[in-house]
Amino acid sequence: MNQFFIEFGTNKARVCEWGDKSNPEIICFHGLGSTAFSFLEVVEKLKDRYHILSFDLPGHGQSRGFDNDEDYQPPNLINWVEEVISRVGKESFNILAHSWGASVALHYAAEYPEKVEKMLLLDGGYHDMDKSNDYFRDLYEAGKLNYKPNCTLEEDIEYYMNDFDGFIFDDKISFFEAEKANQSRCSDYIEASIYDLMKEEDGKIRWHCAGKTARAALKFQYNVQETLRFDNIKSEIIMLYADLPEAYFKIRTQAVNEFAEKVKMTVKLYKDTTHMMHWDRPNEIVEEAVSFFGENN
Repeated sequence: MNQFFIEFGTNKARVCEWGDKSNPEIICFHGLGSTAFSFLEVVEKLKDRYHILSFDLPGHGQSRGFDNDEDYQPPNLINWVEEVISRVGKESFNILAHSWGASVALHYAAEYPEKVEKMLLLDGGYHDMDKSNDYFRDLYEAGKLNYKPNCTLEEDIEYYMNDFDGFIFDDKISFFEAEKANQSRCSDYIEASIYDLMKEEDGKIRWHCAGKTARAALKFQYNVQETLRFDNIKSEIIMLYADLPEAYFKIRTQAVNEFAEKVKMTVKLYKDTTHMMHWDRPNEIVEEAVSFFGENN
């Protein structure tokens, strides 16, 4: 793996690169709170077939964040992505994207349809946050949930800011063990990905992504249904989505199906799989990518 930084204006982005540049290209978009290393296990299995680029989105990993929440909205965020891709990517490529990164990738594909050939989206891009919150509010009020869910953007923001800014430990091992406990499996690649989520500040080990970045990303996510130009997306798309946790399955399936009516795509359900499906099922994701993207220029 080759790591390097690119700078433009006041921006700085970390880029990770694998594989031969003569091979077909895949560009990866990680989810909220993740880094370019999120795809490490999948990419290591694909690097002999493809040229692969993965970069830290603004405010994540080692990429410099924006000063204002509004800067995380299109078109500024998409302009940032294009500035990075225009410097390191080919004229056309495939996209592998997860969660919030899938929403960002879809916006990019709508703005630059001639560049994006195919998109493999991992449990992301389809979310309708308002409908989801209404769904869980109704369950809670009917006594079918034993916890109070977040039901507004403001409640989501408060939760994520506290979660990101409050994930603080005295040492890296404690951070690692806490995050590992949230995953269904571990491997050397996942371990490396978890360690990439850390930053040291004031003698403490913290989450690399600040709560203010999560706040801005959530505002982006809440506006997806209004800001995404569905009709301008020309790429062939496969959407993979997960069934766990069970409480999310019904509303997740509804959201995926409604999204598929707006964007032409193939939808596949992965059973017994969490939102971190590329960590849960790396071999299956690799098979999907090779089958879908092909191996010839």
